Amino acid sequence: MSAQPYTISMILLALAGSTVLLLVGVLLRQVVPKLQSLHLPASVVAGLMALVLGPEVLGPYLYQNTAAHETIDEIYQIWKVLPAYLITVVFASLMMGGPIPNPKAIWRAAAPHLMVGYIMAWGQYVVGVLVVMLVLAPALDANILSSALIAIGFQGGYGTAAGLGSTYSQLGFENGYDLALGMATAGKVIAILLGLFLINVAVKRNKLQAPEDSVKDHIKEDVPQNKANSDYRRQRREMHYSTDALVVHFSLLALAIAIGWGMKQGLLVFEGLFLAAEDEGFVQYIPLFPMALLGGIVVQVMMRWLPKSHLIDPRRIQSLGHSFLDMIILVAIATLSPKVLADNWQLLLALVGAGVGWNLLVFLLVAPRIYNNAYWARGLADFAHSTGAATTGLMLIKVIDPNDQTGAKSGFSLKQPFYEPIVGGGLVTALALPLMHVMGLGPFLVLTSVLLGVTIIAAWRLVGINRRNPVLDQ
Repeated sequence: MSAQPYTISMILLALAGSTVLLLVGVLLRQVVPKLQSLHLPASVVAGLMALVLGPEVLGPYLYQNTAAHETIDEIYQIWKVLPAYLITVVFASLMMGGPIPNPKAIWRAAAPHLMVGYIMAWGQYVVGVLVVMLVLAPALDANILSSALIAIGFQGGYGTAAGLGSTYSQLGFENGYDLALGMATAGKVIAILLGLFLINVAVKRNKLQAPEDSVKDHIKEDVPQNKANSDYRRQRREMHYSTDALVVHFSLLALAIAIGWGMKQGLLVFEGLFLAAEDEGFVQYIPLFPMALLGGIVVQVMMRWLPKSHLIDPRRIQSLGHSFLDMIILVAIATLSPKVLADNWQLLLALVGAGVGWNLLVFLLVAPRIYNNAYWARGLADFAHSTGAATTGLMLIKVIDPNDQTGAKSGFSLKQPFYEPIVGGGLVTALALPLMHVMGLGPFLVLTSVLLGVTIIAAWRLVGINRRNPVLDQ
């Protein structure tokens, strides 16, 4: 996936085309109720449509012999390299706009979710390495870096899988981009469908409130007066900006990315002091996006010190991050290679089965012994998160308990600052490929096994382990 020189007009045309497709995806969800019932985001719907109409599926029959085929092919080439750049904006927004979390204040609510999440995360690496070492490498001559695909696709989702595009190529894993996106697609679909199935099972066993009843309760909920007043005051302040508020917030994200870039350059210089050859380094394989996340934290702290943190509207920051994430999801799906997926279906099937099997094992046997209450709601959120990324976990929580009557939504949300930057598509997820490349599978297996064991012991000592399993109780 080497970068190619594209004209500004073609880049703008590619961006415009993706936004139009997003609009089409939104409209399709409105006119096709089945898409809504499946909870497929508009970006996924639009991405699938673009994939079908693209140069590797129906494109040769629709426009290959027309004057437009070169333009459309170039748009798809631009889309293929976009995620590696857009993902930096998404990660720069993750920790900006809200208060810097206080570990002591949120430990009680977040700790059970954090422990379950880390158990699933480290286990995905252990299971992935074992499957590749024992089955896929001997039988299919699979690349050893395939071991990281479960964690990259399941926890990181489309954004991380696509954002690591240049890393796959640098490490000689040319099919990694398409395979990681295939894992992300499978994880998202399985997390939604299996999650909805488990919700129905829990409702029939009187373990959960029916989703339609949860929606009725959610509609009745009023906005607190203090929150309404706060939002109104913020809107009034924004009227006095010397430039548009959207531009101000985008500039803050750009500053976060610049700080992250500076951090990476500093690490490269520091590493160069101890290494004789540039190609021996490790930092060169670290993508920019986890550094942009750290840059976002720096910007947030700076704004609090000034103090100007009131100028940052969390909703605008989140809206920008979500918009770029939608774009990443769309172009990532649109540029999937069906041929690569078909050629590697055995590898994907083995890794998907191993990853889902491990997550289900933790959901059914381990997680209920760590949670203090709301076992099904909490477990489903963490299962969906570790299978279909954080957005799927939040989606299921909203279906189950939109008003957060169980506290599962609060605990799950408070977990994110201590999870996402590390293993949920963050630093460890980004470093897994270069670590495997440098260490080899054996040492990496030992490292992740130790981390898994330490996390289980920490859950036992710091949170506590219940003797009974409420999820399996009749």
